[in-house]
Amino acid sequence: MTAAPAERGRTVVADRAVRRIAERAATEADLGGRRARVTHGTAAVHGSHADVRVDVRLPYPAALGETGERVRTRMADRVAELSGLTVRAATVRVQSLAADRAARSPHPSDGAGPSRRARRPWSGRRVPAALVALVGTGACALLLYDVLAVHVAGRGPAAWRTDAVDWTATHGPGDTAVVAGGAVAAVLGAWLLWLALTPGLRGVLPMAPVPGGGPRRAVLERSAAAELLRDAVTAAVPGVTDVRVRCGRRRVRVRARLGFGDRTTTRTAVRTATAATLDALGLTRSLKPRVTLRPEPHWRPPEPTTTAPPAEPGPVTGPPPPKETDS
Repeated sequence: MTAAPAERGRTVVADRAVRRIAERAATEADLGGRRARVTHGTAAVHGSHADVRVDVRLPYPAALGETGERVRTRMADRVAELSGLTVRAATVRVQSLAADRAARSPHPSDGAGPSRRARRPWSGRRVPAALVALVGTGACALLLYDVLAVHVAGRGPAAWRTDAVDWTATHGPGDTAVVAGGAVAAVLGAWLLWLALTPGLRGVLPMAPVPGGGPRRAVLERSAAAELLRDAVTAAVPGVTDVRVRCGRRRVRVRARLGFGDRTTTRTAVRTATAATLDALGLTRSLKPRVTLRPEPHWRPPEPTTTAPPAEPGPVTGPPPPKETDS
C-alpha cells in the first residue's frame, strides 16, 4: 500500500536556522524602549525539540533578572512559533552591560539650563554662490573658446584678449586704475570670505534641541517671536493701547502706550508678560527684555480713592407724647 504524500519524507530544521531565529528574537525584546545586543548564540536540534542559548549585552541601567527573563521569554516564544519545534531549554547569559547614551542625555528644560546650545543653522548662500559660479563659468568658457579657435581653427586671437595683454604690459602697480581694480578685488574677496566663515540667517533664533530628535533642529523667526510678544502683552495687560516689539538676536525691546490705569502697575505687568512669553518660546539663549512705557496724551493719573467720614448722630425727633387728661 502506497503512503499518503503528506506522510512521505520529513522536514528537518537546521541548527543554523534555529540559531538565527533565536538571535533575532533576543534583539526584539522590548526593554522599556531599549534593545539588547546579541554577541553570540548557539542552537541544537534533537528531533522535534531544540535547545538554544544566546549571550547578550544589556543596556545600563537594567534589572538583570527581570530583563533577562524578558529576553528569554521572547526568544523561546519566537523560536517555537517560527520553527515549529518545542523549545526544551532556552538560556540567556548576560555577558556585559553597555551605557545607554539616550537615557543619559537630559532634556534641555530640566535642571538649571540646557546641556548644550544649538547653533544657528548655516545659510546656503545660494545667490552669492550662483553669481560666483556663473561669472567663473562664463569667463572660463569665453577663454576656452578663444584658445580653441586659435589652435584648432587657425584663427587669430580675439581683440579683447590682445587688448588686455597690451594694457597689462603698459600699466604698472602704481597706476590709478590698477590700484582701484586691486581694491575692488580685495573687497570682493573679503566679502566672500566673510560669507564663507559666518552662518548667516540672522532672521532666525535657534530653539532648544528635542531629546531623541537626532540631528533635526528647530528655529524661530524673529518676526514671529515679536508677534507673539506683542499679542501676549496686548491680551494680558489692560490699559495698553499700542505695543511695538523689536526682536534682536540677544535683546528684545518692547514699547507700549498707556491709555488708562496706574503707570507703575502697568509697567510691572508688561515686564511679567514679556518674561513669561520669552520663557515659553523655548530658545537656547534667553533674550534680554527692555520695556518702555509711555502714557498717551490724554492719560491722567488715577485719582486717589477717599472714604467719607461717618456722620455724627443728631437729635432724635418723633411725635410729641400724649397729654394726660383727668377723667
